[in-house]
Amino acid sequence: VTGAVVGLVVITPAAGFVSTIGAFAMGIIGAILVYPFFQFTSGIDDSLDTFPCHGISGFFGTMLTGCFAMEGGLFYGGGFKLLLAQFVASMAVAAYAAFMSTLIFLFIKFVMRTRVHKDWEDAGLDELVHGESAYVHSPTKSYSSPTKSTHANQESDSSTSESEASTSNV
Repeated sequence: VTGAVVGLVVITPAAGFVSTIGAFAMGIIGAILVYPFFQFTSGIDDSLDTFPCHGISGFFGTMLTGCFAMEGGLFYGGGFKLLLAQFVASMAVAAYAAFMSTLIFLFIKFVMRTRVHKDWEDAGLDELVHGESAYVHSPTKSYSSPTKSTHANQESDSSTSESEASTSNV
């Protein structure tokens, strides 16, 4: 599923500028180029792999637009002009996003905690916050098969007696 998301993120910057074949090629090439970045970020607290999936994929999509754009793209005889413009724009956006994200993070950190307590995280937030385990095979809580509640049994009994009464009147 992540590979498909990466392919879609790669083609997004180029959606109106490339051919169908170019879009297909960009998705495949982009997914192949982005895959190694999932390995590099494995030590960072990014449980959803947001940065490689969106940041790196968006960068490669922007660069590949400079190659596959039907008007001015490298593969369509446009030379390196569009590719260079795409690179400069990508670097400017990356710098702006990094700067603003840092400012926002520092403000939030000044106002409140940005992480849960280490012992809470080690114990598992599912039990502490939600009162249940996220995984069926969790050692902290076992699950039994569900049974009908008394209320559900009463409802089914009353619906049975109503249907019996309507049949007896016929």
